[in-house]
Amino acid sequence: MTQTRGSKFSKIDRLLGQTAKQYNLETAVNKHQAIKHWKEIAGAFVEGAKELTQAIDFKQGVLTVACLSREVANKVKILASRIISALNQVLGRQVVFAVSIEM
Repeated sequence: MTQTRGSKFSKIDRLLGQTAKQYNLETAVNKHQAIKHWKEIAGAFVEGAKELTQAIDFKQGVLTVACLSREVANKVKILASRIISALNQVLGRQVVFAVSIEM
């Protein structure tokens, strides 16, 4: 935190988190961030995930992902715990607990 002429400045991530909590928007923010980061994270673990998968929903810790390839879906299932861990690391806390694949 930096102080200039009596004003206090904070990192935007911290302010967003506080504001989301204050206005009960945490669920919506978590959903947006989990869906937003899916392709970059899954793509780092599974070849073809960026092109053949799409995060479509997030409810109660479960990220639902549409998949156009059975082979990619199987790879995502096998690496799900690692993908979830990486997603949570990017999100800054334990938000995603499971991945549900829809074909």
